[in-house]
Amino acid sequence: MNRGAIMRFRGQFRYAVDHKGRLAVPAAFRHALQAANQRTLVLTKGYDGEIEAHPLEEWERFEEGTLLAIPRYKRETRRFMRRRASAATEVEMDSQGRIMLPRHLAEYAQIESEAVITGAISHFEIWNPSVFEKFEEESETHQEDDSENLEKYLHEGRSE
Repeated sequence: MNRGAIMRFRGQFRYAVDHKGRLAVPAAFRHALQAANQRTLVLTKGYDGEIEAHPLEEWERFEEGTLLAIPRYKRETRRFMRRRASAATEVEMDSQGRIMLPRHLAEYAQIESEAVITGAISHFEIWNPSVFEKFEEESETHQEDDSENLEKYLHEGRSE
């Protein structure tokens, strides 16, 4: 893959967070990022208590296509933009494929000594293991309804 190529993040992994707050990026994700010459990630608050990790190019497309496109004169769009942008932090993968979790995001996601890292196709997510377990249980309960309702979202197009 070269710069600008489409990266996909799939799978679920569990890793320790070291005493300095560093977390290893799963090898499959690291290889996809390196093949696309992407060592920089943008971390921000997710929608369900997780940290979202976006390759820099993917995040910049989101900024251009969404954050800069929404009207600033509407309260709800300002709220959305501020929440997404104010928490966003660029981090660089080190030579061992680790990233430093910013303290404000680790606290938000309640991540201490261990994290679950999950693929989310265009980006990946970093979860507190017990929060992710609860999310999975809830998802399992609603799987049939969610699947049946997908059709209406497919017509609305892709959303972040």
